[in-house]
Amino acid sequence: MQILFIVNKAAGNGKGKKVWSQLRKQLTIDYEVAFTKYEGHGRELAKQWARQRQDQKLLIVVGGDGTIHEVFSGVVHNKFLVLGVVRAGSGNDFARSFPTFYNAQQIEDYVLNASTAYTKIDAGSIQLSNRWDELFVNNAGIGFDAYVTKSINTSRLKFYLNKIGLGKLSYAFAVIRGLFSFECFNVTIRSDHQEWQFQRAWFVAMCNQPYFGGGMKISPAAKADDGRVDITIVHDISRLKLLLIFATVFFEKHTKFKEITFLQGQHFDIIVNDHQVDCHMDGNYSGSVHQGSTIHCTVQQNAWNIMTKSS
Repeated sequence: MQILFIVNKAAGNGKGKKVWSQLRKQLTIDYEVAFTKYEGHGRELAKQWARQRQDQKLLIVVGGDGTIHEVFSGVVHNKFLVLGVVRAGSGNDFARSFPTFYNAQQIEDYVLNASTAYTKIDAGSIQLSNRWDELFVNNAGIGFDAYVTKSINTSRLKFYLNKIGLGKLSYAFAVIRGLFSFECFNVTIRSDHQEWQFQRAWFVAMCNQPYFGGGMKISPAAKADDGRVDITIVHDISRLKLLLIFATVFFEKHTKFKEITFLQGQHFDIIVNDHQVDCHMDGNYSGSVHQGSTIHCTVQQNAWNIMTKSS
């Protein structure tokens, strides 16, 4: 079996480098390793390696949700490839829903004893005119969550919190700061013959699994193997009440509020009715959606083979 590690040393503000350094000292099996050097490089490396011999391969990502997004997007619907993850990011939302490797011994045990053990999971997909045709592993979103993501990416706060092991709190801090500057928007959502209108929307989250933002269980019913995408819309709510609701998301208590709507289906059209709003994919800021634009959101079933641990 061919084994490739794709490592993002910069993940978690250097956590990726530390995790890989520990792993390579303990590994005794044969493997290849490639290091990401710039945004999008993980996808290129994965695609290139997957094109080699058509036999069983194990590709292990050492990084955070952004690196996982890149690598997985490069090898979608590859039946010869099993994907694994060693978490080394800040939020690590992927690891909250899917099995991951914690150490070299687990990896070697898997290769020697359970190298064919995997499960198939879906991919979320969004497309905006001719600009985007992108897959997501965890979630995508427009509005406040993407606005916060953009803020995090341009702030030094995440760097300093990661230095003291509190990187996941960077999202919470950015949320509080963004509450006072974000401008709400109106949005229309359509699916088959149904239509919903939402006024003063804060965000529309499209989810393939429950978690985002470093452990917030925003879409508790979302499953990555059910052939459906879950949409969570927060709308018509004051800034103060939204702040209070955010504290409940970790415990799934937010589902009781009338200002939060949950939709579930195989495909949705999301139309931004007024000013442009920010967008993110798996926690990576990916630009803005302009007024009048339609986002087509759907699901690709059985997109990836994810490793499962033997009992």
